[in-house]
Amino acid sequence: ALAEGRYAEAERSYDRLRQLQPDRAEIHARLGLIYFQQGRFADAVVPLRRALTLNPALPKLDSLLAMSLSELGRHDEALPGLEKGFRQQSSDVALRRMVGLHLQRAYTDLDRDADAVAVALQLTRTYPDDPEVLYHTGRLFGNYAYLQTMKLSRVAPESSWLHQAAGEANESQGLLDDAIREYRQVLTMAPRRPGLYFRIGRVLLTKAEQAKGDAAAEAEALKAFEQELLIDPTNASAAYEIGEMQRRSGQLHAAIASFRRAVGAYPAFAEALVGLGRALAASGDPGAGLPHLRKAASINPRDEVAFYQLAQVHRALGQEAEQQQALAVYERLRAEKQRPAATGPAERPAVSRQVVDPVRSE
Repeated sequence: ALAEGRYAEAERSYDRLRQLQPDRAEIHARLGLIYFQQGRFADAVVPLRRALTLNPALPKLDSLLAMSLSELGRHDEALPGLEKGFRQQSSDVALRRMVGLHLQRAYTDLDRDADAVAVALQLTRTYPDDPEVLYHTGRLFGNYAYLQTMKLSRVAPESSWLHQAAGEANESQGLLDDAIREYRQVLTMAPRRPGLYFRIGRVLLTKAEQAKGDAAAEAEALKAFEQELLIDPTNASAAYEIGEMQRRSGQLHAAIASFRRAVGAYPAFAEALVGLGRALAASGDPGAGLPHLRKAASINPRDEVAFYQLAQVHRALGQEAEQQQALAVYERLRAEKQRPAATGPAERPAVSRQVVDPVRSE
């Protein structure tokens, strides 16, 4: 009856067994499981505790008891069992997932936000495509970020950090002029803070894109990236953005130097490797560009632009077989990207993405 989900019948049978054999741990355990499955958590606590008293070695019962207590809001009592159940490397993947979600909620309700975040991170690593895990993790992170920002506004309402947080919030919402205003306010208070000129440059590039090519905004963005490098010469992203602007305007030798600077600061920077490889090829040296494109493709094997540029370089070198192989990967990746996907807000990249030139290829 229990196996078939006929809980009322199973409960009656196990209750009769309990009366016949009151010291049999397995009978109390089954009763506790029946109550738990029906959401009768208060009823589940007593038989689960009795079963554990009679036989502490019975598997999974401490987790079931802890989750029952958690459902009743008794998080302090639930916590030891939840922590034990989540840390155990159990073969029951579904149970460990359920315990983790209860543990995350218990930590949150006990105002142990840092512990809740740590559990959420572990859950997303273990169950990266689980919708419920993603929902609760996103909700937790959003709430945690909000609480931290509210605390910042209370403890330092006039600080540069609050202006920076406001700028980032405006940027994420597409309020570009407001974002720039907040970032510039930060710079009046902390003129040499790393990263601020880069963020201003990225916002200006977004404004230029929205205006279908605003030359004044692009020129201002270039100055912002150059200013960033004066403050932080190791900012690979700023060097990359300068290189990409130079490449698109045909300043290939300057672009190569900028891309080399970016890759020197961050050797695994796939976008910069693609930019460097295609700039070298466009300058008449496809052989020099080949290793950079191969490295980019190995770092990000789902980057169709890297494989397209590889195909162009192999063609320039007369390597027909390699060209066809790279082109086949490019076509497959492009087809996969064009398949319908779930709608939602588009993710804004951290730097300008490399794209396939629609008119000509290097």
